[in-house]
Amino acid sequence: MGTRTKPVVLVLDTGDGDEDYAEEQLQHLIAELSELDLDSLDRVTRGPPPPGSRSTEAVQLGALILGLGGSGALLPALAAGVQDWLNRRRSGSVRLKIGEDEIELTGMGNEMGQRALEEFLRRHGD
Repeated sequence: MGTRTKPVVLVLDTGDGDEDYAEEQLQHLIAELSELDLDSLDRVTRGPPPPGSRSTEAVQLGALILGLGGSGALLPALAAGVQDWLNRRRSGSVRLKIGEDEIELTGMGNEMGQRALEEFLRRHGD
């Protein structure tokens, strides 16, 4: 019986609007994430603009789709790695999204944020 890959969307927000800086930071994050035993790690490409947008291209900078094994065992390691990376940067945030469920991680961890992360991990730890 094969394991099913659990897709996780990860979106980096550097908080400064500088696309070159965001790309540089994303490359650093990708390098760290590549150390994990992920099934896949793919960049989200710019697609058509969202409905109602005046932009000629979608703004999906800093987005990745990660494939985790079906057990969800890598999710805590992924979250811990992202939080550690954010703590070293001391700015920005990363959103993790599984299906319709989403959590925003920041480098400024607090007790309420930690409880929210634990709940998120519990919901997806199958």
